[in-house]
Amino acid sequence: MRKHLLYLTNTALTARMWQSGRLSPAITFQNDADGWQGLAAHLSGFAQVPVFLLIDLIEEDFQRDTMPHVFGKTRKNLIERRLLQLYRDTPFRHASHQGREKTGRKDDVMLFSGMTNAALITPWIDAILKQQVPIAGIFSASLFSSVLFNQFKPGNEPVLLITHQSAGLRQNFFHNGYLRFSRLIQLPSEDPAAIAELSGLELTKTRLFLANARLLQRGEALRIIALDNPQTLLAMQQHTAEADAAAYRYITLSDAARQFGLKHLPESAVADALLLALLGRKTPASHFALQEQTNAYTLWQVRIVLYLFSVATLAGCLLWSGANALDALETTNRLRDQEKLTAINQQRYQEVIASMPKTLADPKDMKASVNVHNLLLQNSSRPTEVMNLIGTALDHLPRLRLDELNWEVGDGKDPAAQTAGQTAGQSITTLDATLIGLPARPPETVTLKGVVVPFEHDYRSALDSVNELITELRKNQNIQVSAVLMPLDISPGVALKGEAGHDSKTLTPGFELHITWKP
Repeated sequence: MRKHLLYLTNTALTARMWQSGRLSPAITFQNDADGWQGLAAHLSGFAQVPVFLLIDLIEEDFQRDTMPHVFGKTRKNLIERRLLQLYRDTPFRHASHQGREKTGRKDDVMLFSGMTNAALITPWIDAILKQQVPIAGIFSASLFSSVLFNQFKPGNEPVLLITHQSAGLRQNFFHNGYLRFSRLIQLPSEDPAAIAELSGLELTKTRLFLANARLLQRGEALRIIALDNPQTLLAMQQHTAEADAAAYRYITLSDAARQFGLKHLPESAVADALLLALLGRKTPASHFALQEQTNAYTLWQVRIVLYLFSVATLAGCLLWSGANALDALETTNRLRDQEKLTAINQQRYQEVIASMPKTLADPKDMKASVNVHNLLLQNSSRPTEVMNLIGTALDHLPRLRLDELNWEVGDGKDPAAQTAGQTAGQSITTLDATLIGLPARPPETVTLKGVVVPFEHDYRSALDSVNELITELRKNQNIQVSAVLMPLDISPGVALKGEAGHDSKTLTPGFELHITWKP
């Protein structure tokens, strides 16, 4: 994604384009009315490219304070109220959370910062908004220096990061991994020796300030990291006392670019290009941008999302249409192949029919005769099926002995009425025996006669055995069972009687069942 990267100082603004991991040559606009108009004219050709503004001004203030550890809307209101108290005259204010206190209420430690001279910034923003160019974010160069600090990994010890930029010489003080304060020193010239001499003088003032502000404890070592071009770093080494040499770490701009993996960084004597390249590669959350300044960027993001969604939807529709077209083509080819195969088989069938010898009977009549024969076999009555059902039920009742078994076809009803009932409403799309005058398979009736042995005057057990047989047979829904004779007639209208002294060994109570099976 293309990005317009702007670097603002007290005197000028530098514009570069970030695209495909490369920075374009710098275009500089002076901080006056001509410069503002020049920036607006320059951006008029890039209305759809978002702007990222990096501010590096002397007028930046830092206040470190604590606030209660709260959440949600309450926390947001506390931060906004505190920022308004500290920086009432500027909208460019920011709050950074820097951990919690280890004692007491364990309040949140906050770093409040603000650009105190908003008049140096608003004309440039007005020129950008005049062209309706989306502003993606407004960033502080001092706060953004945390990216450099984290890459160099100096640890939690006190560190002073010195960077040489077109705005001047910036000193960023870090302790326990957090930025505590930052100051920008304007340079009278770009001569390496003059910069080295001024750096040494300002370092002494900074040490004294850190001690008076109790940011650096008495006797606590201060590590110094200097990021600059090789000539200036060599001059700094020559001006550094031997006792302080161990505290210094010198990093050239080209070495820093290699650490960040920036392969196409343009040659420069200051760190502006390095900071802009880091901002273009991975953009953090905006420090100062207000809602009215970022509305155009929000609309731009929505437009991009809708465009991507439309492209994805169109691509999906095209893929779906292509898949359907391929399926339709494949189905058409299969149908054509089946039609060809059907024609070939039909031709072969006619050839086989023509090659067969002449017969007295027509083949269609022969086929009909075979079908009628199969229907007759299917509808013929066979005792094996009902006998298997009865035999399965008697397997579990060894006390029941059969003396007589009668099997006959029909249950005494009119076969014509049965046939009419079975064919009523039936579709004649299938061949049925009743449609060609053949009777449907009639019900089958079986009469069982037998006795219960051994008996030993146990009528209850004899009745239970016969009732169990009846229950087992009725499990088949096509079987109807009626008892003609039971071992003991217990109906309400019959009197119970018996003979005293009768020999129980010769007494064998009988039973008779009438079974109707409808196949």
